[in-house]
Amino acid sequence: MELFELIEDAVAIVRYPKGVFKQTKVYRRGGRHYLPHAGGFIRITAKFGDTWGTSHPDIKVQEMEGVS
Repeated sequence: MELFELIEDAVAIVRYPKGVFKQTKVYRRGGRHYLPHAGGFIRITAKFGDTWGTSHPDIKVQEMEGVS
């Protein structure tokens, strides 16, 4: 079983619905990257223009640092 592993130096700026921005930690599981959300995790998907999509249709990642 693969668990969610905190990427120590990684950080993301996330845009939530209604223009709310939040700085959050980034996690790794099975070669994919995730963000904590509502007691669980959402997966970061492909980059579209200046933002990355997520597995939640209303949440976008504006910026990320420390993720390889």
